Amino acid sequence: MWMFVKRFILALFAVAVMIFGIIALNYMNTSIHPKTGEGQGLTQAGATISVLSWNLGYAGLGKDSDFIADGGQNFFPPSKAHVDANLEGIKNILDANRADIYMLQEVSEPDTLTLGVDVLAGVKSVMENYAWFYANDISTMLIPTKYGVHHGLGSFSRLISEPVHTLRLPLEPTRLNGLLKRQYHVQIRELTDGNNNEWAFVNIHLSAFDEGGNIRVQQFERLLEIADTYYKEGKHVVIGGDWNMKLVETDFPNTTDEKFLFWVKELPHESIREGWKLIVDESVATTRTNERSFVKGQNYTTIIDGFLVSPNVQAVENYTIDTNFEYTDHQATRAVFRAKP
Repeated sequence: MWMFVKRFILALFAVAVMIFGIIALNYMNTSIHPKTGEGQGLTQAGATISVLSWNLGYAGLGKDSDFIADGGQNFFPPSKAHVDANLEGIKNILDANRADIYMLQEVSEPDTLTLGVDVLAGVKSVMENYAWFYANDISTMLIPTKYGVHHGLGSFSRLISEPVHTLRLPLEPTRLNGLLKRQYHVQIRELTDGNNNEWAFVNIHLSAFDEGGNIRVQQFERLLEIADTYYKEGKHVVIGGDWNMKLVETDFPNTTDEKFLFWVKELPHESIREGWKLIVDESVATTRTNERSFVKGQNYTTIIDGFLVSPNVQAVENYTIDTNFEYTDHQATRAVFRAKP
C-alpha cells in the first residue's frame, strides 16, 4: 500500500513539474516561429505593383460575432461552422481581388479561437503559386490545439523578391491572461522592379488595447524610423496593415455607447515625415466595434487600415472592399503603386 501511495505522490509531483515547466516556457516565450514557402512561376515586378492589406480576424469575427475584449460577451466564435463560412468568404474575396502582394494580419493556424480551423492553410489554398511568409505575434508552446493560440501576420507575393525578414516593435508591458507577451513585429519584403527601382513593402499590425495608446505611439515612431532608413537607402517604401489608430477623421452613423470606444486613438499625423503620404479610401470604413454582432448603422465604424508611402511612391488606384463586415471585423484595402518619375 505504501509503495502505491509513494508512486502516486511521485506521479503527481512529475505532473506538477511538467505543468510548471510548460507555464514557464510560455511565460518566457519570445519566438515568432517563422514559416515560409518559395512559390512557383514568380515574375519580376512591372511598372505598377498591386497590394491588398486585410486583417482577417482569424475568421472568427464575422458579422455574427462579438468579442469580450471589445466589451462583448463572448470569447469564442458562435460555432466552427461560422469560422468555416467566414474563411470561405475570405478566400472568395482574396481570389476575386487579385494582387501582386498581400499583407495579411490576424492569420491563424488551428487554435482555440478558430475552434481548430486552419486559416493559414485556407489562405494558402487560394494563392498556391505565391511565395509566402508567416510568423506568429502570439503563440503558445506545448499546449494542445484546443487550448492554444497561434496568430500572426502573413505576407504573400507572386513577384520575385528577397526573402522576407522581420524587425521587432516595442511590446506592451502587460501579458495576455498574465502569461503571454504579444511579439509585435513588422514583415519586410524587398524587391526590384523592371525599371531597377528598389522597393520595400512593410506589413504591420500595431497594438490595440494598450492603455492610453502609448505603446501604439511608440510602435508608430519606431515604424517611421525603420521606413525612413529604407527610404534613405533609395528604396520606394509602402507600409500597409492594421494601424489600430484612426487614420482620418470619420463620422459614419452608429449608436454605439461611448464606453465601448475606449480603444479609439488618433494617429499622430505630426510625426509623419515630410513628403510621406497616407493612402486611404475615406468613403468606406475598415473596422467595426465588437461589443455586439454587426448591424449597419449601429456598430461604431472607422478607418484604421490603409497605407503610408514614401515621397517617391505614387498611388494610381486605391479602394476599400466593402463586405459589410460579413466575414471579419475589418475590410480589405487594395491599392496600386508605381515609382514616381
